[in-house]
Amino acid sequence: MKKNLKQLSRYGLLIFAILVSFLPILNPFQIFSSLQNYSFDTFQRILPREIYTEDPVIIIDIDDRSLTEIGQWPWPRNQLAKLTDQAYAAAALGFDIVFAEADRTNPENFIFSYPLTEASKKELSKLPSNDELFAQAIVNHGTVVLGQALNNKNNIKPYQAKYGLVTQGDNPKQFIRNYLGAQNNIKLLDDSASGIGSMSIGNNDAIVRQLPTFERIDDQLVPSLALEMTRVAVGASTFQIKSSNASSEEAYGAQTGINNIKLGPLTIPTTPEGNVWVYFAPTKNIPTVSAGDVISGLIPPEFFEGKVALVGTSAAGLLDLRSTPTEKNIPGVTIIAQFIQQIFANEFLQRPDWLFGAEFLAGLILAVLITLSIQALGPIGGLSVLILGSGGITGSSYYFFKSKLFLVDPISPLIIALSVYVAVTFFNFLFTELERSRVRGAFAQYLSPEMVNRLAESSESLVLGGERKEMTFLFSDIRGFTKISEQYKDDPEALTQLINQLLTVLSNAILEHGGTIDKYMGDCIMAFWNAPTDQEDHRQLAIKAAHTMNEALDEFNLETDGGLDFKLEIGIGINSGNCIVGNMGSDKRFDYTVLGDAVNLASRLESQSSNYGLHMIVGENTYIHDCDFTIIEIDKIAVKGKSSAEIIYTCFKPEMKFTAGFLQKHQTFLNEYRAQNWDSANLLIDELISSSDALELYYKHMRARIAEYILNPPAIDWEGVYIAKNK
Repeated sequence: MKKNLKQLSRYGLLIFAILVSFLPILNPFQIFSSLQNYSFDTFQRILPREIYTEDPVIIIDIDDRSLTEIGQWPWPRNQLAKLTDQAYAAAALGFDIVFAEADRTNPENFIFSYPLTEASKKELSKLPSNDELFAQAIVNHGTVVLGQALNNKNNIKPYQAKYGLVTQGDNPKQFIRNYLGAQNNIKLLDDSASGIGSMSIGNNDAIVRQLPTFERIDDQLVPSLALEMTRVAVGASTFQIKSSNASSEEAYGAQTGINNIKLGPLTIPTTPEGNVWVYFAPTKNIPTVSAGDVISGLIPPEFFEGKVALVGTSAAGLLDLRSTPTEKNIPGVTIIAQFIQQIFANEFLQRPDWLFGAEFLAGLILAVLITLSIQALGPIGGLSVLILGSGGITGSSYYFFKSKLFLVDPISPLIIALSVYVAVTFFNFLFTELERSRVRGAFAQYLSPEMVNRLAESSESLVLGGERKEMTFLFSDIRGFTKISEQYKDDPEALTQLINQLLTVLSNAILEHGGTIDKYMGDCIMAFWNAPTDQEDHRQLAIKAAHTMNEALDEFNLETDGGLDFKLEIGIGINSGNCIVGNMGSDKRFDYTVLGDAVNLASRLESQSSNYGLHMIVGENTYIHDCDFTIIEIDKIAVKGKSSAEIIYTCFKPEMKFTAGFLQKHQTFLNEYRAQNWDSANLLIDELISSSDALELYYKHMRARIAEYILNPPAIDWEGVYIAKNK
């Protein structure tokens, strides 16, 4: 009875531990998010970003002194034209302001607002408007970026974008926040600008921690003001957005969001929603000049040489104040400036998607250590491990922030460890024993005993449920099996015995070279390498196994000589590539097997081996440079069911020698064949076929194909790809 209660309590603790470990994922009442933000804010306060003397970003501040000197806001736009002219040397000049209406001080407004003589009206009508002066200054400057305000109050669409866009992977629009419309500048100014960017701070709470790189209005993406200023400053024309499932971005088919944005030589890592964590520096350290001093000429134009200048306001009366993790009530323009500074300094706070898993794992590992300590040393030993582990997690979080600018959450792992430490010890012990028994039972019929023991001792190499791996696959099939079966139609038992004997011989050759036999399909064997344990030389092992299989078959034919009136032959196809390997099936029955295009291609290559008169065909992903084998290219083929072409090879044992002249002549034959020089190719076949018995059937096959192409020529732009008509 006590034993049953003990078991019941252990299972209850295990269930409790598992449920508690998922609390950071469930995140009730956003508790964990709030704790995360607190820890991240603390790191920024302890280690704020430094601003370097060579930093190109500068703020032109519409401060209280500027308002006193120039007048109340909004200023006449001829004053802004002066400011723009004074900053003509800037690499980019941005305005964190929307000029949504025409200037109220334009000369034509005086004509209708005041009683003037006809002569005065005529003279005023000849004067250019302040908007025209500002627009001309923008054009003359050449690198001015204006702001716009996205909102959900209207459905006004932005003007035509001034940037190019290239996307890779999943469509980024699905991850980016959408707005109904935008408050634009007057068209005259927008048409004059080199770029237009959104001034939005995104979906932040009272504290600004992230800024969006892009937002959208329906199908139109709008870059942020900071991003658009950077584009103009570096002279780039196009943004490149890289999302999940793009080249070199592993997402395994899941649409996980945006990964980064490239702009010329600059790469900007983002959150899945396309935001950037802002790494804040003290506002007082940001280079700032008064807008009044610029307009009055106190700041010479040379001061802005090569700078990225951002016009905004710190005046309290204009109410553009924000709070950040490090400061309260700072001008919003300084946040945009800090974003631009980060881009040029290449200093980005990052929270890679794998960090959450690492934090969860850290808490789980610490809980296991605490439990083991309690069992061995009692509560004091467990408390000691808890203190040391908590210090290690906190110290690691600090280290990763300081050295790599990674935002690592130290709180969630500690909560996990404190919650599950009792249950994990039993679970770890039970899992280890059950795992060893399961591994032995599952693989005893597929692997050599040594491999089974290795898996049982180190089950970490076996990932249940499937994992992505690069592997090598081998398919072998008995040629002419249908004809053989006909000869045994009156004695099926003898046929079964023959096939079992042959499959045993071939299987032993595979197991001898560390292969895993996936399944037998009648007279066909499917095997693979590099799973469940890692095998760095899996390509060579598969090729060695294939040669050993052919040698074993020769011996088998000699042993059965006289008992059979035919010679047994096999065809082998080998290919390498990424696939998913693991336990697949239902919860009642499953098999350890592989899924992937590379597997299907290996099967297709085996089917083609008899057409070419070869014992083995190897895919291009299995091709090995600088190996002992002689690997010879034989064709470029699109197998049945695939549109893409594959270069295929055959492989001979090291003792099978080919002269350099023969190999060069063979390559020349392939070049002539692919160039549709049929006569030259046939002449080379005559020379080659007399030099190699091993490739005689192959050359005869190619001669027959050439004869067919002479009668039915391929397209003019044919690149030598043969389209297979059968599987």
